[in-house]
Amino acid sequence: MAKRLSFITITVVLFLGLSFGMVNLYSAGQTIKFHAQHINVATRFDTAEVGDEPGHTVALFRAKGIGVRRAGPPEAPYKIELWGTADYRKDGTGTEHGYGKFTFSDGSSYYEECNSKVGGGHDIGTAVYFGGTGRFAGIEGGSKFDGVLMGDRFIYEVDGTMELPWGMV
Repeated sequence: MAKRLSFITITVVLFLGLSFGMVNLYSAGQTIKFHAQHINVATRFDTAEVGDEPGHTVALFRAKGIGVRRAGPPEAPYKIELWGTADYRKDGTGTEHGYGKFTFSDGSSYYEECNSKVGGGHDIGTAVYFGGTGRFAGIEGGSKFDGVLMGDRFIYEVDGTMELPWGMV
């Protein structure tokens, strides 16, 4: 009786999760493609003038935000933490290198390492995913992104792929 009740409970929970888009099952090793929007706010931005030319600065930054998946497997909004370094010129161009952590509603997370070029009010670059936990354990993949810079706020359009050995997103 207890085994049958457990089976029925698991079946109902899985059905409801699939019905409401809370759990998406894929075959192990399948590559998942997605488009997301990341909305972030700088929480720390420390700069120093380099001194070799006017307006040349380096910076340490931290930011927090939220990610919303717009295409691909449905996902509840997720938490974003970013930190890194930047090298900027007076004309508004530069380079950035940093890391991000993405934490999802079930507690699963993964990291990224990213590199980008800044210019014309945009931050355009690539990221590589690593260090997944929970359903993202063993993650491989990465993304291309284009961010619109608005002072201490920035919004990224992200096109990514991920391969998950556990087969769940």
